[in-house]
Formats: sequence, C-alpha cells, structure tokens
Amino acid sequence: MTPPFDRRRFLKSLGLGLAAVTAPGCGETSSGVALAEPVDFPLGLDLPFAHGVASGDPLADRVILWTRVTVAEPGSTPIQVRWSVGRDPGMRDVVARGTQAATAQHDWTIKVDAVGLEPATTYYYRFEALGVQSIVGRTRTAPAGPVDNLRFAVLSCSSYWSSWWSGYGHLAARDDLDLVIHCGDYIYDFPDRDELVRGRNGIMDTAHPDFRDWLDLAELRRRYALWRSEPNLLAAHQQHPWFIVWDNHDIDEDYGNELPTPYDDRKSTTTLAQTTQAFWEWTPSRPPRGDGSGEFILVDDGSYPEPADSRLVYRRLPYGGLADVFGVDTQIGRPAHGLELDTSHLPADTPTLFGRAQFEWITRELRQSQQDGVTWRVVDNQAWFAPADVEAAGLKPLGISRWSSYAGERAALFRELRGEGREPVRVRGTIFVSGDSHGNLASDLVESPALLPDYRPGAAVRNPRDGTTLENTGAGFLRATTGNTAGLDARAASVGVEFAPTSMGRGGADETVKHGNPTGSFASQVAGARALESPLIGLNPNMQFLEWVEHGYGIVDLTAERAIFEYWWQDKLTPDSPDVLGQQLVSWAKEDASASPAPRYRDQVDPVTLHGLPVEPTRGTRPSPLAPRLVGKPR
Repeated sequence: MTPPFDRRRFLKSLGLGLAAVTAPGCGETSSGVALAEPVDFPLGLDLPFAHGVASGDPLADRVILWTRVTVAEPGSTPIQVRWSVGRDPGMRDVVARGTQAATAQHDWTIKVDAVGLEPATTYYYRFEALGVQSIVGRTRTAPAGPVDNLRFAVLSCSSYWSSWWSGYGHLAARDDLDLVIHCGDYIYDFPDRDELVRGRNGIMDTAHPDFRDWLDLAELRRRYALWRSEPNLLAAHQQHPWFIVWDNHDIDEDYGNELPTPYDDRKSTTTLAQTTQAFWEWTPSRPPRGDGSGEFILVDDGSYPEPADSRLVYRRLPYGGLADVFGVDTQIGRPAHGLELDTSHLPADTPTLFGRAQFEWITRELRQSQQDGVTWRVVDNQAWFAPADVEAAGLKPLGISRWSSYAGERAALFRELRGEGREPVRVRGTIFVSGDSHGNLASDLVESPALLPDYRPGAAVRNPRDGTTLENTGAGFLRATTGNTAGLDARAASVGVEFAPTSMGRGGADETVKHGNPTGSFASQVAGARALESPLIGLNPNMQFLEWVEHGYGIVDLTAERAIFEYWWQDKLTPDSPDVLGQQLVSWAKEDASASPAPRYRDQVDPVTLHGLPVEPTRGTRPSPLAPRLVGKPR
C-alpha cells in the first residue's frame, strides 16, 4: 500500500529546515423556543440564523440554498423554516417560496433545491423561522446556452487558526463571480504548530474543542460552526454560490494534534460515515446518486436533499457552451480510510486514487463535454496533478503531491486525454484547478517531462512582481519565453493546464523554514522558499510559474478565446490586508502559430506578458448588485 503523502516531511527531506454586531437574543418566541445565546458555541450573527446563509451547485434552473437554525437549547421538535427567492436584494419581487423543517437528524441545517429558476440569472434569497428573518443571500444560476464570459474564484486549504482570511472578505466584495470553487480542506481538524495566528475569542488551548482535533460527531459539527461564524467566510458564502470537494482534513476520522494536548491518550469516535455526513449537512452541496454515475439527485418538492451514499462526492456542473465544471475525489480512496477501490482499469499492482468507476466517469464525461462543443473543462481537484518532483542523486524521486505515488494512474488519464486510450479522441481545453500543497503553481499537464524529450519550455527567471510584504520581492519564478516558434510547438505533449492558487492561510515553504529555524526572520523564510522554488521549477519543465510564500485565492476568467488565471494574495498575518495581484497567466482556446510576439498553442499556460498582454485585473461582463452585507462580531 502507498503511504499517505506528508508535505512537511517532504519539505524537510529537501533540507529546508534552514538553521453586523452580534447581540444575544433574549427571552422566547411565540413558539416557546428560547433564543438566548447557546453557552460557548461559535456564533457569527444573531440567533437563530447565527451562521448566515449559503448557496451552491447551481444548475441552469435550480440552486441549493442553505442555512442553519441555532437556538439555545435545541430539543427534538422540528422547527418550521420558510424560504423565499427573489429577483432583487430587497426581496420585493419573489419568484419562489416554500417551507422545510429543521431537524436534529440534519443538525438543524436547511438545504433547499430551489427550482423553476432562469439560467444565468442573479437571484436573492432569505429564510424565516421563529419570527426572525435571516440575512439576504445572493446566488447565480448556471447558463444553459452561449455566454461570453465566466468567472470562477478558486481556493483551498482554509485554516481558521492560520490566517485572518482577508481573501474571503475580498471575494465577498466582488460582484462579477459566477462560482466559488473550493478544492478541499474547507475545514481543518487541528491547528498547525508553526502558524498560530488566532483562536476563537483568543482561546489557544488544546483542551478547548475549538482549538484541537474533534473527538466525536458533535465536535465535528461544531468545527463547521466555528468556520461559519467567521465574518469574512460568512460574507463570501452570502454573496456567491460555491462548489466544494473534500480533502483529508475535512473527512479525517482519527484524532491527532501537532500541539500538546490533554487528550493524547484518547481515540476519536468519529467515523468516515460521520465526517462525510457533516460535509453534506454543512456545505451547500448537491449530492450525487449512489450508483457512482456522478449524476445528481434532483429534489423538486422542497424537501431536504439526502445523499444516497455520503462517501460519493464526484459530480459535474454544466455551465452552458463555455464550460463544464467537474469535481473529483482523490482523497477517500487513500489507504488511511480503509476502502478497497477497484483497480481493474490499470495494469496489475498499479495503485489507484480514483478507482475504476470514477476514472471511467471522468474520462467519459471529459470526452462527452468536448463532443458537445463545450470550450473549457474545469476540474476541481484536491492535489497538484502535474509532476512536481525532485530527484536527488542515487535516490528515488521525491514528490510534493500525492500523485507522485500514483503516477501510473495519472499517465493513464493523460493517455485518455491524448486520444491514446479507449477512444481515439483528443480532448482539448482541460483545466485542473488544484489545492493541497499550499503553493502557487501554473503547469502544463505532462506525465513525465523526462520521458518526453521533445517537450522544451523556456528558461525560468524570477517573477518581476512582488508579494504582499516588503521581504517578498521577486515573488517566485516563471518562464522567460514560451519555448515555441511559429514552426515548432515545443510543448505539444501537454494535454491541458493546471492552476493552483496557493492556500487560504495554511502555510507552505515559509512555514516549513520557520519550523526549522523558529527565531529566524521572515526574510530568511522567504529566502528558504526561494531555495526550494528554484530547483523545483528547474527540474520540472512542465511548471510555468511557482511561488511558495504567498497565500490567498485565484480567479479563472474564461472566454471563447482564452482562459486568464490570476493569483490574488493577502498578508495572512494582518487583518483586512489588501488584495495584491501577484501574477497572471493565459491559456488559449484557439491556435494561432503566427501570432506575435509569441505563437498561441492550445493546452499550454504562459505568463500573459509573453503574449504582449499587460498584467492587470480582469473584469466580468455580467456584474450584479451584492446582497446587503451585515457583518457580525464572532462570539
């Protein structure tokens, strides 16, 4: 069995250990339910809708709406919740409404599949229970046909304790996003000892359930409540629909902390069924069918959308003729979870992350998407997919991503995309958006540059742009040329591109250097990160951009001609820190070998400046008014 990938252990092996105001409600409602504040429970807004509202997995005619009813002493009696959808932030033009009961079975969460909506349209929504209205949320349905522009935010690895989450606040202020894509580790099971930025109410004590790993289902649900009490995340959910897949920290069953804790001799009682159950309860995600087809369960009567098998998360969102969005699962099949996956789609003794059912689903759906005339295929993927390896003399290659241990399955997928698998169909326009490694990456998708001698990119140089701090000048490395000429596509082996816009707080190489030298300056941490980035991009010619200090999110801006990828960074140690555009890259949907100053070839990603474009923020063509923002002080 392949051991689980440990990012920190890998980095150490490279020698980087260098020397709305919230006020508690009072009294009771007419129903007799007390709205006094629950004792020591994470809250973001007034009861009963203390964790805000959210939406997700939009289709052309429907979208999932979410909230939670929180009261001081929940009993066993269901609480009736009314929901409504309107065309304006003031909720004067209501187009859909209904009622659903919040129950203990679903941890008092409400999930509604609001149907009968129009495609590519911004809607607003609200809930009401116990005589109280929630804040107004804003969402947007997917297009059904042609659309000139789509804009997706991309993020991952969002640790509450590691960052002030300024990036979530900047996302909430954007009025032109179609979807927020989260690549996993939406919640975290424990704080990282090298990056303790904050704790709820200043509590940084591992005896407290908000500052250590969960021990049971109740504490796991409480972790989601902690995340959703944070004002920036609460606002980002309020303003945009989300598409989320899980990763290891979201569904980890076992107890374990990096910090000393009085519970080290205890075992968690949580199971995989419970960690996946809580994911479906607390995220505005649409469950797929239980048959492994990836098709959605569609609920038309306003009832709660129950997952048929809570362990299945891979699914697809169609976004008209411009894009399809796929979510894959490269986590639940890892050996630590104890599931046996079918490996019969691979040669004998070749390990799998996907399993046969998911592998055949994703390859089939990617081909079908192209045959349907869709321009781009965006894959929400947990871990860096392109090779990111270091090979020391006489040693087996060390890989930063878990995919280094599953290179056979990765190569099999690339063969399918190249038309060398079951179908002789070359799939174009595939974009993997990825997380997990906590670094900024842009890469061509090739299985092994060492085995593709004709694959030749340009030389790597320092990024001419700076990061968010004075110490991080020349933030990372990128290619100085495309390596291509009008008569030679030197990177034709690439089957797509990958965009990994760092983490929403969890540390990368900077944190690892700090661990090796706790008293060293931040400038020394940056220098250590540069010492890692240079050989990595040098030894992996598929990499076109690499930076491993900054944190934040990314923007994918799609048109029929090109995909623009933007890295947006914020100083995670400073509350309300500015949004900084760190770098911008482009991939072309149409080839033009005669283009100047560089030829345009498909399935490759380049710095925009190599194609004569300025590094400047993109802007969507379909902005719409934001919902009224009411920010609370988390309690």
